[in-house]
Amino acid sequence: MSTHLDLASMSADELIVAYLDGELDEASKLAVEDRANRDSAFRDRFEFLASNTVSMDAAFTALLDDAPIERMKSKLPAALGQIGPSPALPNRRRFLAAACLMAGAVAGGGLVRLLSSGEDASSQNWRAVVADYMQLYSADTLSNLSDDPSVKADQIARVANVMQLPLTTQGLMISGIPFKRAQLLTFDKKPLAQIAYLDPRYGPIALCVTHSSTGKTGFQREQRLGMNIIFWSSANHSFMVIGRNPPDQLEAIANQLQSNLEG
Repeated sequence: MSTHLDLASMSADELIVAYLDGELDEASKLAVEDRANRDSAFRDRFEFLASNTVSMDAAFTALLDDAPIERMKSKLPAALGQIGPSPALPNRRRFLAAACLMAGAVAGGGLVRLLSSGEDASSQNWRAVVADYMQLYSADTLSNLSDDPSVKADQIARVANVMQLPLTTQGLMISGIPFKRAQLLTFDKKPLAQIAYLDPRYGPIALCVTHSSTGKTGFQREQRLGMNIIFWSSANHSFMVIGRNPPDQLEAIANQLQSNLEG
């Protein structure tokens, strides 16, 4: 059944798959068709996904043969085996989900680390999880997102409300580095805000925030998976800025944002 989806928050592949599987309403389908007419890269991707409904099976079978399935399954709670099978997804969506799963498993072992039963969830390092996630980002991940100011303002307002922070569009601007998206994720049963930017030279940057009671700390630096991180805490939140920019530049960005973040 077709439905209206938030096109601004969807990647190009998600949009195309939803279109091909008949999950968009008429207005959304027209928006996708209009983009295909205007954007040659999007049109090429559309044609590729539309024509590859059979060959994907063999490709993902090979990937799954090489995956550490038994090791991953051993980390899951025993009760998981009692859960019934999920309804079958359309072929393209199933394979797209498999691609995302495999990417997460390969990228630094992040999926296995998240499922590890030997480590209490509250003690897991949220910065390591964010780094695993950010490692999958490229300029293409963010380049086609909506630049509509009202869409961005709505995203920031939702994040500000959930995170209980005085966030504004103006307060989150970074000179020379366009703001692309604000979204809410979840880690350790708590909201995790990600505010993403696209540096023309170094690629994606993210400001991430989670609730914390660790107390106030100053700026600290670390490096994970080839990315630099500046992190600090206020009385009620932990913050980090992550990207491939030089550490001094990221610290300058964090310093610029800090007063607006902490209110």
